[in-house]
Amino acid sequence: MQDNGDKTTTARTEAEADGVFDPERKARMKRRLLATAGRSMTVVRNRDRDWEKVLPGVFIRILHTDEAAGVQTALWRLDAGARIPAHPHEHDEECFVLEGCLEHRQERYCAGDYMMAPAGSRHATITSPEGALMLIRGEVISWKDRLLLRTALALGR
Repeated sequence: MQDNGDKTTTARTEAEADGVFDPERKARMKRRLLATAGRSMTVVRNRDRDWEKVLPGVFIRILHTDEAAGVQTALWRLDAGARIPAHPHEHDEECFVLEGCLEHRQERYCAGDYMMAPAGSRHATITSPEGALMLIRGEVISWKDRLLLRTALALGR
């Protein structure tokens, strides 16, 4: 639309907009909007979740799990001297060190460092001489995974 000089508005009225979309398209858009309107964000408060022991000196606090994708977001806390045995990854794993330091393959990663292990890769043993806190998004840690990690640790791997 053009302004013809008489200072009238050029905005479309609701009636004009109704003619732009066919009724079926409008109904689909309305259903999509209403389907998302009731969703709320997930909030995990510090006081609401306890730390779960995975290995000696290694604790996790699960923040979110996407069962369909097989991934979870969790905080991992390693006490001073803690070890995580070598293990493979079926999914990409992102790790952001929030506090402290950890060591992997003679490399030291400290607060502010980010690592991404692609699916199919394998971690060597991870240690934390002084302790660390990490935010990790990766595959869901099942009871079977925990048992395998504990067994590997007991065998000194």
